Amino acid sequence: MRIVQTLAFIAGIGAGTAAWGLDEITDFAHNPGALRAFLHRPEGAGSNLPLIVALHGCTQEAADFDNETGLTALADDLPALLLLPEQTPANMARRCFRWWDTDDNRPASGESASILAMIDHAIAVEGADPDRVFILGLSAGGSMAGVMMANHPARFQGGAVIAGLPFDCNRPRGLFDGLWWWLHTWGLDGADASYACGLLGAKPADREATDWAEYARSVAAGPQIWPPVSLWQGGADGTVNPDNLRELVDQWTGLHQINARPDSTETVGTATRQRFFDAQGKPRVEAWALPGFPHAVPIDGDGDPLPCGTTGAHIAEANLCAVREIARFWGLHQQ
Repeated sequence: MRIVQTLAFIAGIGAGTAAWGLDEITDFAHNPGALRAFLHRPEGAGSNLPLIVALHGCTQEAADFDNETGLTALADDLPALLLLPEQTPANMARRCFRWWDTDDNRPASGESASILAMIDHAIAVEGADPDRVFILGLSAGGSMAGVMMANHPARFQGGAVIAGLPFDCNRPRGLFDGLWWWLHTWGLDGADASYACGLLGAKPADREATDWAEYARSVAAGPQIWPPVSLWQGGADGTVNPDNLRELVDQWTGLHQINARPDSTETVGTATRQRFFDAQGKPRVEAWALPGFPHAVPIDGDGDPLPCGTTGAHIAEANLCAVREIARFWGLHQQ
């Protein structure tokens, strides 16, 4: 859905004005990451709604990630506020959120600080429920969703990473790692975007769950109350190596201090879903593997039984609605 910025902005963006599509929020602060923010308000919805933060992938904009993914219909049905941060070409030519950069992926820094400021604005100005904030994203957006949960775990009641990467997968460990880190620091390569993180055909580093978990614990601000996380990965993804799903499972089961062996495995359509339970029998991590699926958000385009998106760049038909499955995992009631 391409947004035309017209009368909605004149009528008072950022002041709770109802809008048909997306409204740009221009008065949130602080914004050291120089990001843009867009909000979808369900028609007639009141206050104290859940807030779903949705982070687009590389080459996408906020307007490519609302209706196409099924998120707008989901937000209208729940109802929930839908917040869509947007990367700008001035920050990153391919519009990727900068999940790999310590200037942007640490608490109170860069893009991480900007996204948190948008969330705080939605709570303070739009009346979103601070106890029901959820975050998801695709690819670089999925990785940035992981950044936000690692930086501020107690702020989120649920998260989802679609075709994304473990937090700090590019953290150097040894001499060779230090070499590519130095090259990256000086802007001489893109080594950290392939080596260790498993991008563009590279194999991801196979690290222990305790190590993965410590990467997040070592930077977390505030109480370390880790949200439940839904993880999604296509088996034919040529951008993010599918082996990253295993590393993400290790990181998040490590953070929840639960066994990395699945407690349940089931087939849903063509996908396999594994769930990992805590000591009380509650699922804290789930992993969806979609054989033959590309680098994209899975949608169910026929709208049966509920509307769920339209195909587009990095949004593909799977006869499975990822955003609604994620909402169910979070415990959000759906009409």
